[in-house]
Amino acid sequence: MRMIKGMLATALALLVAACGSSGCDAGASPLTGSTACGTTTAPTTGGTVTPTATGLVLQLSKLSVNNSGGDPVTATATATTAGGQTVSGVPVTFSVDANALYTAGSSSTDGTGIVVASVSIGSDHSNRLITVTAVSGALRATASFAVIGASLTGTPVPTVVLPSSTGNKVNFNLKDANAAPMAGQTISVVAGSLGTTTGLTDANGAYVFNYTAPAAPGNLDIIASAGGTQATATVIVQASPGAVPAVTAPILSASVSANPSVVPTNSAATNNRTEIRALFLGANNLPIKNVRVRFDLDGDANSIGGTFSTDNNIVYSDANGVATTAYVPGSRSSPTNGLTIRACYDSVDFTVCDPIKATKTTITVTSEPLSVTIGTNNVVESGVNGLTYIAKFVVLVVDASGRAKANVEVVPSIDLPIFYKGYYSGSPWSNRVVDTTDPLNPIVLRTPIACLNEDVNRNGVLEASEDLNVNGVLEPRKSDVAVSMTSGTKTDASGLAYLQIEYPQNIGSWAQVNILVSASGISGTEGRATWSEVLRIPQSAVTASAAPPFVNSPYGIITTPANDPTDSPDRGVVQPCQNKN
Repeated sequence: MRMIKGMLATALALLVAACGSSGCDAGASPLTGSTACGTTTAPTTGGTVTPTATGLVLQLSKLSVNNSGGDPVTATATATTAGGQTVSGVPVTFSVDANALYTAGSSSTDGTGIVVASVSIGSDHSNRLITVTAVSGALRATASFAVIGASLTGTPVPTVVLPSSTGNKVNFNLKDANAAPMAGQTISVVAGSLGTTTGLTDANGAYVFNYTAPAAPGNLDIIASAGGTQATATVIVQASPGAVPAVTAPILSASVSANPSVVPTNSAATNNRTEIRALFLGANNLPIKNVRVRFDLDGDANSIGGTFSTDNNIVYSDANGVATTAYVPGSRSSPTNGLTIRACYDSVDFTVCDPIKATKTTITVTSEPLSVTIGTNNVVESGVNGLTYIAKFVVLVVDASGRAKANVEVVPSIDLPIFYKGYYSGSPWSNRVVDTTDPLNPIVLRTPIACLNEDVNRNGVLEASEDLNVNGVLEPRKSDVAVSMTSGTKTDASGLAYLQIEYPQNIGSWAQVNILVSASGISGTEGRATWSEVLRIPQSAVTASAAPPFVNSPYGIITTPANDPTDSPDRGVVQPCQNKN
């Protein structure tokens, strides 16, 4: 923050210096703009000499931008005569420093005497001043804006250390204006007599400074610089406890939050984490310093596991009333909001958490896909050759937070547990007849008979005990219906995969199909989903005057118990069917 204020103060001083000139300043660099002296002449057109530009003004649309990178600055250069008239057609070139980027809208001033450039901070998200320069011949103008938003925090673990003790650390974390990690940033740590250490922030914007405590008691200021900002973590080197004063102000508000609230599990090659922030306020919302905080998983009811960057040490809130840590998941995922982060606190050091003095939040730890669903519409299509029917299905795979999971392998399979015997008659065509002469007591005269799949063990081998209707084949055939993926075998970016079943038109409505889809890597119990339906037929075929292709069941047409005595008169009972007709 001191560095940001310094940048703004410098720029403001330059602005005051420029305003104190005669309006023609070749060397000033104000924050919002400058006017440069000299002359430049626009090209002649049609024998007429355009006015000569003797001044170039550069103005910026913003004094500062945050370092998230999505907020460009518009730089406007205006060419003028000594009398203040704007001049068109004057060539102007731009340049920027401090790793910024720009795009010029034109190479010369337009009819109003201006030319515009859009300036962005580029890939460098550090706090800094960016100077824009516009040049036209001997004319030169500069203006600067500040990049702000990088913040660096440091959490000592522990805060009080023994003289000459080892294994101590300070967790530094560098974030941009949107609390996104600033990775790959050079960080320099100065720790008094311990010297200076440099390194790079990791993918989470984190850097761990490990040190051995000095032999002499006292306060040790560990100062880190990164991303154009600084953070100081003060460690107390003392042989006896009680070095940090107790909190005397009443703690009226305590809260804890996680950013992000959904975090992936970790493998040997990853270091996923979520930043945990506890905030303590007193009267009039004033922050409370030195609140003792221990972070834990509140008993970890779902046995998810994981660690905290501060381990089990007490963390002390800073001058802003903030105590921070990071939760690092293990290899297990959690249910949605299934992991509780608890911050236990007190005004003095403690070892056992008082449930009354605790604040909680929940997060979701995601891993492999958690659940798979299959669904469809009610449409039946005709195959390209006009000999088959097609029904299409969608498979959706999500993780524990309900987010779509891409690149998950989906494997479909089908089973035909039931086939039907019967036939259609009449127009419209129906495979059942009901006597409705007495509307209060309709009588079913004919309805399809439901039969169990003869291949009981589903091994595709005709065994003597299975051919109940003694026609020499197993019914229904496995090949009566085919299933295939239509979009590749893996889910897309939306977690979706698509499949279809295709079957000869004469089999429509005469078999029940069970579709099973399995998603690889499912960590829960919901890695398989099924869909069951009777093979679809188009309504147009039922209402047509011509007989539909499925007018007779390919498995037989006998439907009455008198002609098929092994079938139950109760049509709700599905059992083996022995009549071969």
